[in-house]
Amino acid sequence: MNVRVGVYAVAPAMLWLASCTPVLKERPAPSAVNVRTTQTETNKAIVRRAFQAREQGDVATLNELSDPDEKLHAPDGTTVRRGGPYTELKDLCPMCAALEHRKITVDMMIAEGDLVYVRSTWSGSYTGTFRGVAVSGRAVTVAYSNVYRLVDGRVSDNWFVSDRLSLAEQLGMKLVPTEAAM
Repeated sequence: MNVRVGVYAVAPAMLWLASCTPVLKERPAPSAVNVRTTQTETNKAIVRRAFQAREQGDVATLNELSDPDEKLHAPDGTTVRRGGPYTELKDLCPMCAALEHRKITVDMMIAEGDLVYVRSTWSGSYTGTFRGVAVSGRAVTVAYSNVYRLVDGRVSDNWFVSDRLSLAEQLGMKLVPTEAAM
């Protein structure tokens, strides 16, 4: 009789314990996860290095990290093949060349697979002209959002958006509607 009481008392406890144990789902092999994580981290490091090169005006490093056939995808939907290698900063990164004493801050970086998203803030003294107007020496800060695709350790695509209206306002320009818009 004691044996039966013991079995009846232990069985519900075992069922309760089994119900509390989480069900383990099949997960990818650790090596597959590590390869993906390693590649993602490598891509982020490449993009980080490219931003440092932009800030320093290092054309050689930018050429090294950019595919010669890199495609630049503008907000208006146009795509331009950048070509390269470059010898002049103004041909590779016009905004870099336009900003003296430039400071580029990476505000956010997110990566997934071969894509790296960067939200950055650029500041410095604007030199030269903007849309045909002399604006040298004005302090500006402009925000950029970029999505980079990396292939074989080099940037092959760059989708970008920048706050051009804010930049124009900082350079002393005003948005005025045309007569057709009124």
